[in-house]
Amino acid sequence: LLLVLPTHGQNSVTEGPGVLLPPPKGACAGWVAGIPGHPGHNGTPGRDGRDGTPGEKGEKGDPGLVGPKGDTGETGVTGVEGPRGFPGTPGRKGEPGESAYVHRSAFSVGLESRVTVPNVPIRFTKIFYNLQNHYDGTTGKFHCNIPGLYYFSYHITVYLKDVKVSLYKKDKAMLFTYDQYQEKNVDQASGSVLLHLEVGDQVWLQVYGDGNSYGVYADNVHDSTFTGF
Repeated sequence: LLLVLPTHGQNSVTEGPGVLLPPPKGACAGWVAGIPGHPGHNGTPGRDGRDGTPGEKGEKGDPGLVGPKGDTGETGVTGVEGPRGFPGTPGRKGEPGESAYVHRSAFSVGLESRVTVPNVPIRFTKIFYNLQNHYDGTTGKFHCNIPGLYYFSYHITVYLKDVKVSLYKKDKAMLFTYDQYQEKNVDQASGSVLLHLEVGDQVWLQVYGDGNSYGVYADNVHDSTFTGF
């Protein structure tokens, strides 16, 4: 600090012992230094500076998580049909398939002599067709080996007696035919039916009734036949 002391009749400043300094220029007599003032307020911010030079490109970041599946969009309009392409190369020839096999079952038989025994199967022993051997001439019965729908028919020559004939399936009469003999004449009786058979079923003809109904007849010019397929 400077100690300023006034002297009578002089305006001088003493700096240290025995040193006189001239008073400050333009200062009044008796001047004393003031206390330092408070700091001033901050000034207004300056304008933004210019953009800096772009920095170097950074390294590629890790892939982000897969987002949820979006909704299905609307079906677009069908486009115009394009031109027809060229034929493709023919494929390889396939393996031969299994040959088709048609299952058959049929018979057609005739009577060789007059029937005189009622209530037993009639044995037709004249064979017209029995390639599969499904008809048994020793019993007079047809044996079903292939299930399905069968057609049966019979044509009977009637002579000397009335005739009552029935067609049986599995010990049950399915069809009845009756013909009353006219004296000194030869009559004809016939019948036909469709039956569904299972494997193991048997079909045959037999005379039913009393002993006066066995007029089933056959000779070298008259036939009685039984057919099924």
